[in-house]
Amino acid sequence: MSEHLRLSGVSHGYGDRQLFAGVDVSITAGEHVAIVGENGAGKSTLLRILGGLEAPDEGAAVSQGRVGYLAQTLGLPDSLTVRNAIDAALESLRAMEAELDNLEHGLAGAEADELERYGNLQTQYQLREGYAAESRVDAALGRLGLGGLDRGRTLGSLSGGEQERVALACVLADPADILLLDEPTNHLDASGTAWLEARLAAHRGTVVVVSHDRVLLRKVASTVVEVDAERRTVNRYGNGYEGYLREKAAERQRWVQQYHGWLAAMAAEQLQADTVAGRMGYARQRDGDKMGFDFKAGTWQKAATSKARNAQERLRRLEAHPVDRPPVPLKLATDLVTEVAAGPALEARGVTVPGRLERTDFRVEAGQKILITGPNGAGKSTLLSVLAGTLEATEGSVVRHGRIGSLQQELELPRRPALRLLPAFAEGLGGNIDEHAEALLRLGLFRTSEFHVPVGSLSAGQQRRLALARLLLGGFGTMLVDEPTNHLAPVLVEQLEAALSDFAGTLVMVSHDRALGDWFDACARRSGTRRSGTGGRGTGQGAETGTEAGKWLRFAMRDGSLA
Repeated sequence: MSEHLRLSGVSHGYGDRQLFAGVDVSITAGEHVAIVGENGAGKSTLLRILGGLEAPDEGAAVSQGRVGYLAQTLGLPDSLTVRNAIDAALESLRAMEAELDNLEHGLAGAEADELERYGNLQTQYQLREGYAAESRVDAALGRLGLGGLDRGRTLGSLSGGEQERVALACVLADPADILLLDEPTNHLDASGTAWLEARLAAHRGTVVVVSHDRVLLRKVASTVVEVDAERRTVNRYGNGYEGYLREKAAERQRWVQQYHGWLAAMAAEQLQADTVAGRMGYARQRDGDKMGFDFKAGTWQKAATSKARNAQERLRRLEAHPVDRPPVPLKLATDLVTEVAAGPALEARGVTVPGRLERTDFRVEAGQKILITGPNGAGKSTLLSVLAGTLEATEGSVVRHGRIGSLQQELELPRRPALRLLPAFAEGLGGNIDEHAEALLRLGLFRTSEFHVPVGSLSAGQQRRLALARLLLGGFGTMLVDEPTNHLAPVLVEQLEAALSDFAGTLVMVSHDRALGDWFDACARRSGTRRSGTGGRGTGQGAETGTEAGKWLRFAMRDGSLA
């Protein structure tokens, strides 16, 4: 039977928080599916349940076929070597090789069933292209920016991004019938992402990917499965990512219309009941015909009572079958810094970090927007960390003007995991906790129901949103942001882009997000400036081509140097 994935009546949650209930989903062989939804909705959990890696609280999960799984974190001990990780990924192929070797030694006097076993095993090994597995690992590592990586290095000596790329190379070295990938592009540069997209598009088996990469979603997914955090449901949409967006917009419009129709019907029936009740005291002047008056009054009274009773009954039926109010979508709504003093915001002179950043001069004028791109390992995050002061350069100096805030790519684990979200947001900011709650709600990155969740229980995306909220509401004139779209839902990314478009302060970003790059270029065109810097290597001086000279600048880094 062809491999496929199926969930029947699945419900799951953690503690008193239910993620989804009564889920029925079927994914056919060869289908390419994207799982989307708000951060913390349960996308990664759904992926693990689909692959049989986590048991649901209720219902059944069935997978047919060999499953390859890529988690957001590698999950192997730091003491293991890269070679150990590769061997673990190729374990089933290694076992087949060992069995083939054993069978080959006894082929001369083998029985018929042993010969059949050998032939079947060899066929399976060839179908999986086992002989080319090692070369596929090398090729994958090379395309992911880790060519020449010493396989004797321990995983603990690699960065988080390098560990993720090693894990991805291992999964793709022996591609399974069913590939389950959780945020595979988070640590990939443009060339690595393009290579991965081509690999996934060409995969003849089933692909299920959790991703916030809008370009990847458009290129790879023929089907979208959305985890709806508000209604705790899982819904399936066809016609790719664009079809999903169209159907979601139409679905929400229908929901809004139904809700307002229900409200209007409730109001109409209530008005009818109140109007009839108010006129129950029939009191027109008698015209001298007492008998006729009493008869008419009694007839009217009966009719009015019947109308009131019918209106009340219709009102009860409406109340018994309410249309839920459509949830307000999470959005980024914040008044960022609007005025910035003239002059430089940052001045780096001769900053150097051996093996990571060559001697660099970098000057950022107040109000400039700068995007730094380049392959993994080029030194982008190192430069940003030096500018932010979270990493000290061995040579050179950095002068910072005004209040500077930063968002690092790799967030530290919460120091106090039991601390609730709202106090964690307000920590160190001073002021009244109610004021902080109001500010956080206005920002739109969290709902009130999430304020009491312990920060240690937050998903990676929620941790990212918390750090982003503290940055955006910190009143910083300069913001340094490393991979701002990582772990954020696509709708939030678009809201973030809209907010940053109007940011009057200074912005320096490092990103691999191609859609974010397109947005940046569009902003540059609207401002009438060039997209890239000019002048000497490693300087932040831009060409003056309009009234907002050098406001939006792109820089590319390679081998620790700004181009």
